[in-house]
Amino acid sequence: MRELKCLHICAQLFAMWCLIVTTNVDNAMAEESSYDSSIQRSNFMAIEPRYKKSLEKQLEDRRSQFLWRMRFDSESLQTDKNAQSQSVGAKARAQFQYKLLENLKFKSKVNLSLESGRSQDIFGDLEPSSGIYPQELKLSLDAVEDHITLEAGQIHQRWLNEPLFIGGLGFPGAAQKFQIKKKSWDLGLITQQLIPTSSTLSTRVAEREGTPSLFTESIQAGVRPSSNNFILGRVTMYKYNDLPSVVAYWSRIYGNTPSNFGNDINNSTFRYDFSGWMGQMAYEQKFSNSFSMQFQYMAMKNTAAPDDSGESQAITVTAANDFGRWIIGGRYKNYFIESDAVPAYYNSHRLGHNNRTGNEYEIMFESKDWGVNFSATYVKADLLRDQGQTASELQQDNQQTFYIQVETMYDFI
Repeated sequence: MRELKCLHICAQLFAMWCLIVTTNVDNAMAEESSYDSSIQRSNFMAIEPRYKKSLEKQLEDRRSQFLWRMRFDSESLQTDKNAQSQSVGAKARAQFQYKLLENLKFKSKVNLSLESGRSQDIFGDLEPSSGIYPQELKLSLDAVEDHITLEAGQIHQRWLNEPLFIGGLGFPGAAQKFQIKKKSWDLGLITQQLIPTSSTLSTRVAEREGTPSLFTESIQAGVRPSSNNFILGRVTMYKYNDLPSVVAYWSRIYGNTPSNFGNDINNSTFRYDFSGWMGQMAYEQKFSNSFSMQFQYMAMKNTAAPDDSGESQAITVTAANDFGRWIIGGRYKNYFIESDAVPAYYNSHRLGHNNRTGNEYEIMFESKDWGVNFSATYVKADLLRDQGQTASELQQDNQQTFYIQVETMYDFI
């Protein structure tokens, strides 16, 4: 944690220096300028990839849209006590949209997964599997064009952009988006009322239990001071209610503080509630036409947990250079997450779930001609504190993950 806080201070000073020395245009110029950088030109490193919006723009007059892409990957995970999981597979990702009315759309994102490998039983649902997995299935109503959007169905949580909070899952429920967009700034409010589930849409209830819920309220803003940089910020309040015993059981294995019960699935409970906040900030700086860097910071706090077990912080630095036909980039993440910041079942397994301190390293080679990305990722996730024996003491152990993937950008039919 000391290392993370030191990096946090250095990164803040660096970002302030970049902002001072490069922002030399007045507001009128900022209104007319557009930001362009090697990171934003990338199909795979941008927060909101431009190429995908460009494709959707080409297809906006169609009543139906179908976009797809492919991914080939291999993952190997190993703990210090020699618990192992290896897998290799391919995924076809499809995005379908259909206009029911001019302002009412059906949107879906579905993965066809083909995986093979081996996994010890302590990894639970993470064993290699094949099948069709819906990521998002929803109705989207533009109640007031460009300002108010109402959604209902299965809503993917990737937009939060923080796997330490929620990994790559979509939850059934409703969302409301209110936004104002200008050339040099934007402001938005997003609220959600969700039923937290697993990736298979199972509510994971072992016996008769109340319906689980997750409520989030987010205020976000973006500022573009010049054509050389931008700043994004978001504050999210979150609250989980009535989480099932099955989720409590697996979360205990994945790092949450064990309750006084929980010797099996049917009587497992969480020791603390989950109600708190998460703050996020992203700052990107263009140093030349070919080189740019992005800095992201996240802080999270579960106010229902004790002060020494409900916090998480992460710093991510991304750099990329555009060599013409290729973009080469790298990403580094330094993080810690205490035992009870969030329910451990729902966040990233690659980052170790909860009770972790770790580092993630990623390098990417992107072909602009072919729209293909080659990447390799290494994560070292160590225990933050020794919690003693759990239902599976092997799982609460230092772990390393190697991940290699080849991924195409979206194409359309």
